[in-house]
Amino acid sequence: MNILAVDDEPIMLWSLKSSLEKVFSGSDDTVKSFDEIDDAMDYIDSLGEERLDYAFLDIKLRGIDGINFAALIKEKQPGVRIVFCTAYSDKALDAFRVNAIGYLLKPITEDKIRNLLKQIDYMFKDSESRAHIEVKTFGNFDVFVDGKAVIWHRQKVKELFAFLIDKRGASVTNSEIALALWETDKNVKSVATIISSLRSTLKEYGIEKVLVRARNSTAVDTNQLKCDVYELYNGSEEAKNLYNGEYMANYSWAEFTNAHLISYTNFNS
Repeated sequence: MNILAVDDEPIMLWSLKSSLEKVFSGSDDTVKSFDEIDDAMDYIDSLGEERLDYAFLDIKLRGIDGINFAALIKEKQPGVRIVFCTAYSDKALDAFRVNAIGYLLKPITEDKIRNLLKQIDYMFKDSESRAHIEVKTFGNFDVFVDGKAVIWHRQKVKELFAFLIDKRGASVTNSEIALALWETDKNVKSVATIISSLRSTLKEYGIEKVLVRARNSTAVDTNQLKCDVYELYNGSEEAKNLYNGEYMANYSWAEFTNAHLISYTNFNS
């Protein structure tokens, strides 16, 4: 595989490349790293018809925003899997606009990369014969499976799934879940029970594979479902017209995303 790493901080780039070379250690794996955009683009052009498999990018780069740089890469290599490596957690929504497959917070470690790759492998396997899942986030939050509304036996379970949907495939820790659901990490011991209940509910509807679990991290497989906010960020005019200024109005933690959506739709109107 061909793997690209771009970061304008030499030490960070060296660390990222070192970790990537340990993870992608096969005889056919090649990791190329650059701290200049022009050099990275020259490398991409040199590939010609050869596939670029992964691009690990910092969001803050000299001369160009990493999100825009990812879009340029996508034009030349539509099948590339973009992973953002950054210290800026508030850029996750923007990363989703270019269909990033992953979002890692610095410092980047070998374990973080391996865990992400496991999630990606999960996303792309068993893509056939999946239930049709539709998630509604505009207004109040609701989930439908094959046209039927999911009945949630516990409201905290529904809220957890909403929180995971809001994270758009990014993994969250048990502490982050506790802070979102109870606004304190004192309830972190209750998170395991809520996750177990969520898994049971999803299994009841035959959609348990939408949940991605790793050690102390939980995420949703965004490729397993259809979601109005995801489609909005993918440029759907229909989804944009459906948005009325309210997003997951059930939950206070969703206000930040809603503010971003208002700004985003106004900017792109």
